[in-house]
Formats: sequence, C-alpha cells, structure tokens
Amino acid sequence: MHNCAFRECGYLAHYLPVECSPRELAEKLEAFRQLGGRGVNLTRPLKEQVLPLLVNTGEWVDASGAANTLYWTDQGWAGQNTDCAALDNLLPARAFSGGNALIVGGGGVARATAAVLRRRRMFVVVAMRRPQPLTWADAVIAWNDRLLPQPWDVVVNATPLGQIGENQEAEWPLPSAGGMIVEWVYHPRDTLFVQAAKAHNIPIIDGLTLLVEQAALAWRFWFGHEAPREVMWEAIQSWSHK
Repeated sequence: MHNCAFRECGYLAHYLPVECSPRELAEKLEAFRQLGGRGVNLTRPLKEQVLPLLVNTGEWVDASGAANTLYWTDQGWAGQNTDCAALDNLLPARAFSGGNALIVGGGGVARATAAVLRRRRMFVVVAMRRPQPLTWADAVIAWNDRLLPQPWDVVVNATPLGQIGENQEAEWPLPSAGGMIVEWVYHPRDTLFVQAAKAHNIPIIDGLTLLVEQAALAWRFWFGHEAPREVMWEAIQSWSHK
C-alpha cells in the first residue's frame, strides 16, 4: 500500500517490515535514522513501549497511551496515534454522543477505541476474558456477558478474533436499531462479525477502511501532505483478495 503510494508520488522510498523486540526498540530506531529513515509504524506491544523514547506526542497518544506512527524531527522522534484519528474521522460526526458502547477485548486497540468514544461522551463497557479494573473504561464485564441483550449504540471488535490464522467466534453482540459496529480485523474484510451486521442491515466501519485511513493519515506527519488514497485503496484491495 505505502510502496504503491510512494511510486505514485515519485518518492525514492521503501516501506518494509522489521522484527523488533521491546529491548531492541531504541537501538533499531537509531539505526533506522542513521540510514535515513523518516517514518515508522509500530505494532503491539511497541506502541506502548516507545513512549519514553519520544520527544513530542500528539493528543491521541496522550489519550490512548500508545503511538503507532513516528516521524523524525530536529529534536528526535515524535509520535502520533493515527488509529484513534482514523476512527474519529470515520465515525459519523456528532453521532451517539452520550450513548453506550461495547468494546470486545481489552488490549491496545481497545484502549485507542475507548479514547475516541469517551471523547464523544459515550459510556464505554469492555468485555474481557479475565476482567480487571481499567482506568480508561467506564465498566468491565465478563467475556460471556458480551452476548447478553443490551442497548448498545456502538459495538467494537478490538481483538484478533476472526483474523486469518486466529480463532473464530460464531456469535457476536450487535447494537440496537440505529447503532453501528466497528471491526478492527482487516484480513479477511468480511469477518463473521461483519457478516452478522450485514444480515441485520447495521452500518459498518470495517478493518480495511480503518487500515487505509490510519495509513493515509501517517503521510501528514511523514511528508506534510495528504496521501494518494485511491492508489492505496487499489493496492490494499488487490492484496486482500489474494
């Protein structure tokens, strides 16, 4: 996706994956910078581990406790959370203010999701396999209680469940009439959760849409301009159908 966009814009750049443990993060970031590196995306658990290494952070990093996008400045590495920004962009404007949201899963993606929903003054409930108090949620429920009928306005899958190579869940909670779902899994795009929502004509923000949006938003920090979204969409749809 990024490499196709680089070519479209005439950038002599390459996007590639690098394996990195938390203890190697500082060293590998420095090596990357010495090689001329300009921008970085991080996956779990590095989104949280990187925070002490950053000289500046955006509002969504502060709200979510995680940074998935880094960019180099004269002072050092700065961080943003384009996962939060992508979800905030894609949710209907001023929708569900004061409503109820269920987030399935309690990891980093769940925390980023909660930051966005709570800013919209939603009451956020998190379903976890091993319930524990969370400072960033309004309530926590047991895993099996996620299927109990409740008047949810937004239901979010913030787990890897449904992803290719991961476990599946046949039953998914759905929102009340007028609500919507958010699915963070993007491969496959049409997960069982998404299929259930479609069967009930429930609006969906799917994982592939979130993936492209958060990737495009990173370009504002890496290059100072908008990304070529159409090119990115063509690339990611071609990949997702393989």
